[in-house]
Amino acid sequence: MLSFGPSGVKPGEQIKFIGKNLDKVTEIKLVGDSIPSASFVERTPDLIVIVVPQKTERGLVTLKTTEGNIVSKTVLDLLVPVTITSFTASVRPGDNITITGTYMNWISEVWFTKDVLVTEFVSKSLTQLVVKVPMNAKTGPLVLNTKGTKPLSITFDKDLNVVLPVITSFAPIPVDRGANLTITGTNLDLTKQVLLKGVTDPITEFVSKSATQLVIKVPATATRGKIALVAYSLIVVESTNNLLIVGDLPDLAPLAYAIYEDALVNGWQDWGWGRTADYVNTDNVRDGVASIKLTYTGSWGALKFANASVSTATYSELTFSVFGTAGTGGKKIHVQPSGGSNYTITIEEGKWVEYKLTKAQIGNPATITDIMFQCEDWTGIVYLDHVGLR
Repeated sequence: MLSFGPSGVKPGEQIKFIGKNLDKVTEIKLVGDSIPSASFVERTPDLIVIVVPQKTERGLVTLKTTEGNIVSKTVLDLLVPVTITSFTASVRPGDNITITGTYMNWISEVWFTKDVLVTEFVSKSLTQLVVKVPMNAKTGPLVLNTKGTKPLSITFDKDLNVVLPVITSFAPIPVDRGANLTITGTNLDLTKQVLLKGVTDPITEFVSKSATQLVIKVPATATRGKIALVAYSLIVVESTNNLLIVGDLPDLAPLAYAIYEDALVNGWQDWGWGRTADYVNTDNVRDGVASIKLTYTGSWGALKFANASVSTATYSELTFSVFGTAGTGGKKIHVQPSGGSNYTITIEEGKWVEYKLTKAQIGNPATITDIMFQCEDWTGIVYLDHVGLR
């Protein structure tokens, strides 16, 4: 055999093999199928014409003769019109997804959200491709690449939904540190790690794990807060409710008027200086889901709630909670509302303290348009939470 062609032929079309002594060929072996001599369209000593079978795939061609086999030096490639008609819409990582269409045997790569590649398949045929979904796959577009003389890249309009673990409840509430916590939900066996507030390292060893129940031992440093499950895709799923630890402080009384309650509310802004403030901190929270992580950098820095206004006529106290980190014990913060007077608080290190300042203690302001929390030229971190009037 000297050559074959034309290039770019499609399955179902004719291809010619040119050479010498081709009348001795008894079968042509292609990748995916073969053609016996009885099925040749034409055969002479110099020429063989065949119809390319639908199942043919890219690869070398073998001509079988009574005197031995002849293998082509070049690869037979085809122009294949691959089309996709459907795929499994929702799947668990580790399970199989079925993709249907035409010439599925020409798919060479499947990309899950363009960052997870699969090149080895459970099975493939002319009309169906079965792929095992990697554990780290995420919800998103599915991209299929084909081989052939004109390779294609096919992206579905509809995303593949890769399911995640979901928490529905947990018990006991509250739980003792060192005791077992049972988390119930769906697809919990897809959990790679569990994150708890106050615990530096992710929990990766479980007492037990199934699709509907996950049991962990609560570390000694765990604190109140959301439970977070980390899937193998590294996507984090949080509980709706907080984990409560035996001995935790009780919930604070509701604010009648909030300035900060998981976020700045009622139009208040921060016009402070000489500090940084993280308003969505979840590392250390007294009430709700977030607190302000306030890092004073010296120079009498201040957190200053401003750009709003509230009448104090129907309220009796200004209240807020402060947690002092290491090195801040005994430091002073000056609390002063507009139209009122300064009140100095002393930070207590390592615990939350709720302050309830009467209107008399802050100078009986009739209307508050700003409130300043100013340090005495020191550096350090404190947490501030649940700021408002009662």
